[in-house]
Amino acid sequence: MARQRASFSVNKELLSIYWQIGKVIIEQKKEQGWGTKIIKQLSLDLKTEFPDMKGFSDRNLVYMQTFAEAYPNLEFTQQADAQNEQTNNQLLIITQQLAAQLPWGHHQLILDKLKTQDVRAFYIKECVKNAWSRNILAHQIESGLHKRQGALTHNFNNTLPNYQSELTKQLFKDPYQLDFIMLGEEAKEKDLENALISHITNLLLELGDGFAFMGRQRKFEAGGKEFFIDLLFYNTKLRRHIIIELKIGEFEPEFVSKMNLYLGLADDTLKGEFDQPAIGLILCKTKNKIVAEYALRDTSKPIGIAEYKIAEILPEDIKGELPSIEEIEQKLDEEIEQYQNPVDERLKAVKEKLRNLKSDEIQTPATYQILQDLFQNGLKPLYLRIILKMQSEFQDVFFSQHVSWICDNQIINSISDVETFWKIDNNLRALQKLSFSYKLEGFKKSGTISYNEYFSLVFMMESFSYSLGIDNYNEKPIIKKLYHQSITPNDIQLVIDSLMTKILDRIDRWIEQIDKPQ
Repeated sequence: MARQRASFSVNKELLSIYWQIGKVIIEQKKEQGWGTKIIKQLSLDLKTEFPDMKGFSDRNLVYMQTFAEAYPNLEFTQQADAQNEQTNNQLLIITQQLAAQLPWGHHQLILDKLKTQDVRAFYIKECVKNAWSRNILAHQIESGLHKRQGALTHNFNNTLPNYQSELTKQLFKDPYQLDFIMLGEEAKEKDLENALISHITNLLLELGDGFAFMGRQRKFEAGGKEFFIDLLFYNTKLRRHIIIELKIGEFEPEFVSKMNLYLGLADDTLKGEFDQPAIGLILCKTKNKIVAEYALRDTSKPIGIAEYKIAEILPEDIKGELPSIEEIEQKLDEEIEQYQNPVDERLKAVKEKLRNLKSDEIQTPATYQILQDLFQNGLKPLYLRIILKMQSEFQDVFFSQHVSWICDNQIINSISDVETFWKIDNNLRALQKLSFSYKLEGFKKSGTISYNEYFSLVFMMESFSYSLGIDNYNEKPIIKKLYHQSITPNDIQLVIDSLMTKILDRIDRWIEQIDKPQ
């Protein structure tokens, strides 16, 4: 927390300097008619005066000018406070207070991409509220989030309390941009579901704030029949389960009646003491807004209907008109050869090696959401599988079994407490490894000699990758992956097989010692 406060203070001071430089440029332009050459001179003067300080390029000075024009009364100056008291534009005041919390790189992006005050205010507010990185901010701007948020067809006004209907409307959008997946015309709903699950991190980002993935094809039973919902989420802000049904074609009114059934089943079986009733979201390739509104008119349960947009595979007749990757690379190589020198020649050789390199590309370091997904969909199922396997295989072989986790020097004895620890952002920031220890005590066939078995499975966190390995073994990790790669069922089986092999090897050696003639 102290580090965050220090970082915020430094950022605020930097923005204050940039804002004041921008103000000076604006005032001098009014007085002297400064042009681009004067900005260049100012850039040289600042670099000379502050040789150890970066950020005084011509381009950045132009940003500073635009920054000061966009936010004439930022809250971190006394002048701004005095001017704010005289300002009636409450939106501008709030926007400027929030703007002072964003890093400079975010401001450059906002100033480049967004030109109106109200749209800038929207993204600044969302960025501060959700702690977006610059890349996520760029994605949300490019996808036109401000046009889509709250635009879906719904019946929330009639089915939700007033205090929740507005918040709920703002949490949903229309259309949903699912352009991180590609499907052809022949795709089925199952294909769409599979594609979304394989890109669950991107899906959670598109769904927005507070969504947690709870499972797919969740089964409900009623009247001797089985029903399966496509995707189940929980929203922590609404304290409601969210059921998403995927439809590969156009919206049909009967989708609403089926969603009504699912919501009733979910409320009866999933809703906890402090939960609110579930909400349904029907995602269709296309929808007729008027038909959708009629379908929802007399429905008592909260349901939204939205379209989704995906990156479709190019038709064959268009593919032939586009150059292939090989053709583009060949053209680049030909242009390089025209101006060949030793450096260019080596550059070409390195490019060729990179093209042929068989390796995954680093996409992102660990984020809070990635680590939450990794625990819920990977580590937690792995630990539960190991415990179940050990209990079932060795309950008649050893007198007792004990499990524990070491998280940041804390010893934890239950997986529910580990899950609680994992949900705290500051814990994850400080964590470098999580050790899962399993002890089998009292080998029943060891006679008068006591024999226990023990192993420690270590989850290691690095800058761009994580790994799982057995402690006290000078071997490579059982699995090592980049953070955008999840722990699969095959990975879980590989880890369990590796652990069982180690344990059985050691028990075998002990049995040989017991059987040796004395």
